[in-house]
Amino acid sequence: MKYVCFCLVAIMSMAIPVFAQQQPNLPSDVMYKEVDRAFELFQRNKYGEAIELSTQVLNHAKSTGDDYLKAKAYNVLGNAYYYIEKDSLSFNYLFKSKDLFVKLKDTSKIIIAYNNIGVNYRVYKDLNKSNTYFKKSLDIAEKSNSKTALVYPLYNIGVNLIEGKEVKPKDYKESLKYLSRAEALAEEHYQKKSIRGEIFEVLSYVHHKLGNNIESLEYYNKTLDFAKKYNYIEIIANAHSTQATINEEKKKFKEAFYALDKYTIAIDSVFSIKQFEMAKQIEADNFLRENKIKLELIEKEKNTQDIHIARSRIYNTILIVFTSVLFFLAFWGFKKNRELKKEKEKAEDLSRVKSDFYSEISHELRTPLYAVIELSNLLLKEDVNIKHKEYLESLQFSGNHLLSLINNVLQLNKVESGTMKVELLDFNLRHIISNIIDSLEFALRDSNNIIHLEYDNSIPKVIVGDSLKLSQVFINLISNAIKFTNNGRITVKTKTVEELEKTVKIYFEVTDTGLGIAKEKQDQVFENFYQEQAKIEKSYKGTGLGLSIVKRVVTAMGSEVKINSEEGKGSTFYFELTFQKSKKDSMPVELYSNQLKEIVGSKILIVDDNKINQLVTKRVLDQLKINSMVVDSGIKAIELVKVEQFDCILMDLNMPELDGYETTKRIREFNKDIAIVALTAATTEEVESKIYNYEINGYVLKPFITANFVNVLNKSMRKTR
Repeated sequence: MKYVCFCLVAIMSMAIPVFAQQQPNLPSDVMYKEVDRAFELFQRNKYGEAIELSTQVLNHAKSTGDDYLKAKAYNVLGNAYYYIEKDSLSFNYLFKSKDLFVKLKDTSKIIIAYNNIGVNYRVYKDLNKSNTYFKKSLDIAEKSNSKTALVYPLYNIGVNLIEGKEVKPKDYKESLKYLSRAEALAEEHYQKKSIRGEIFEVLSYVHHKLGNNIESLEYYNKTLDFAKKYNYIEIIANAHSTQATINEEKKKFKEAFYALDKYTIAIDSVFSIKQFEMAKQIEADNFLRENKIKLELIEKEKNTQDIHIARSRIYNTILIVFTSVLFFLAFWGFKKNRELKKEKEKAEDLSRVKSDFYSEISHELRTPLYAVIELSNLLLKEDVNIKHKEYLESLQFSGNHLLSLINNVLQLNKVESGTMKVELLDFNLRHIISNIIDSLEFALRDSNNIIHLEYDNSIPKVIVGDSLKLSQVFINLISNAIKFTNNGRITVKTKTVEELEKTVKIYFEVTDTGLGIAKEKQDQVFENFYQEQAKIEKSYKGTGLGLSIVKRVVTAMGSEVKINSEEGKGSTFYFELTFQKSKKDSMPVELYSNQLKEIVGSKILIVDDNKINQLVTKRVLDQLKINSMVVDSGIKAIELVKVEQFDCILMDLNMPELDGYETTKRIREFNKDIAIVALTAATTEEVESKIYNYEINGYVLKPFITANFVNVLNKSMRKTR
């Protein structure tokens, strides 16, 4: 279910005409206009500006003793801090706002305050407290006979009834009563407000849970019609998401996928709007900066000209002409240089924005993926029934598929920016290919395909090369084969081509019995964003990046990927790569086992402000039989390290107030020996450029492979022993 946005709740302050007590006489003071402007900034998602302005208003209200102005400022601050995830500050200001409105006996604002606090508690999963405040809000609204005020508490109570862990049929029936009543009132008083769309969306899900399939579909269509009419794009996205959940529960996976596809399109529209606004802001900033420089130059030139005119009155005409020509040439050259400088600055700005975007999107996507992938891995290791195992395998496949997509996008950015590097590491080729095949088992079953590995056992057990990039190549090639094959066979083949004293050349091949590719289209499949239409029942759309990434990565590794294909007879992708031979003869199972034995029983401190990440990391360490403690801030970590002994610290780099880099810097002031490993969702380039300057011993990117995680922990702790 979706939570009620604070801005929707706050809008009630403009719509409630009934008061239990008379509202105080507001002076037509500029500060009241300013606090209203702060609320408008908050509604436009400019939370920083809203906080800054309402803080100024609050200081003025405190100095003048104006309680009503203070209450309004507290309300804006509480809402704004909620949206930037400063939960303790949000609660603090919302309770202060509520207390003052109670003191002032302003019924409409009291109703809003109780609603806001109830939503905050729901985010914290404390439904009991959440319900307490929603019922207080409902009770006051009913006593004041305010029909407009009843909509939000009725809606919120209806949502809470189906938010618990064990929701029973009677809960859905009870929820329907509240939501139906809220719907009728919203129809009467909020015809164009987004709350109507929110109610329709929840009613669609409730009717589904009650078995009312016709009503459920009607409310789904109502949600879309309403949201499209008033251009509520996010409600459209949420409606498709709910419909995907309903279809999944009905085991209509094809319809669920189509609904998710529509959800993705709607969310992309929201994202595109935000990106467009960002581009406009950059363009405006550049325009202002360029005009400022232009004005300064014109003023400087004017002053220079005045001085020259004053001193050159005695010069003859020839000298004036000669000087004018020189000045013209100088100005022309200066103008050209300025244009080149402007283009350079524009390119640098765009490159910096793009780089920042990829870094931010990597962190924002990898953080929840870490929880999805690792929790599914942990649960699959436990004793679960067949039905739940199927769900977990589906979740694991979806997480890995999304991670592969993220890696493709980031890899494309590296290629375009010229930052892609080939790293040489020891690895077991058979182990890597087998793991990739196992990870795609769900997709193989879903498309009713079988896969066969023809592995040349003469290939050395351990070779040296870029195993991560090779893994990405095989993930994309096998996934592509599955996409265009149904009820067929996929073959992965490796063969030694040439073996010398220090190197070995290996032939790789991925063959499928799928649709095949027409001769005239075979060159296009390696282009960015090209998508060959798969006309089979279980085909799905992709990004069109998979084969493009394969070609670029194989080229970067010194080879070329080729294709043989015929329509209706399948496709074969093949290439050759040369690897160095390793001096090691066991990899990676034996090495992993030995490394794990060395760190079993160690004591590790987990520093992470995200509660889900704390849980996941601790469970992973528990399964590895490694002791651990958890703190949620850098300050707490510093204080704990001063009084307790740890073998290693797993440090999240992106934390509020005191980030992982600064926390490490302060710990190193009194402890140079403890191993510190960064556990982060940032990009590799961003981490590598900074960690060594802060004396961080190593890093692990989330989500991680357990063997790599153990390897980094082992090496980092060895350095400090």
